[in-house]
Amino acid sequence: MSTDETNGLVRSLTPEDRQAVALLDLQVLAAENAGRDFQDTTPTYGVLNCLRFWEILISRMEEGWRRQDYYMVYEYLNVLTVRSGIEEFLDAMPTALRTKTDRCVGRLDARYRAVTYEDGGAELSHYHRPLADGREVRWWYTRRPNELPPGW
Repeated sequence: MSTDETNGLVRSLTPEDRQAVALLDLQVLAAENAGRDFQDTTPTYGVLNCLRFWEILISRMEEGWRRQDYYMVYEYLNVLTVRSGIEEFLDAMPTALRTKTDRCVGRLDARYRAVTYEDGGAELSHYHRPLADGREVRWWYTRRPNELPPGW
């Protein structure tokens, strides 16, 4: 799966940007490790990993879910949760890093919009209670893939 957008962002990061990403990742790592017997050393849902997860989902959709035997709706919802986390990261970033990252996210979001359509959350509300209850209104939750993946 392609992560060209994310890789482009990584190449553009200054040492100061990398420090800011590392600080955010440390905060995520502390939360992920809380209550674990095993203490991981890198966060699963760090800044750049979240961008990669978002981009990989979009790439799969652009490719018509090729090479996918199945893609469960809950995997899809997990990546939408990751997209929500990206929004939180953007809010916490210093201005210069936020500007660069927001451009990358904007390009990814445009690609996501191109492979989905607005259905008011009708499809996903069958699987995601906050959406069904009207508590989830972020635009990425209210869009349905143009083509549903196998196993949905």
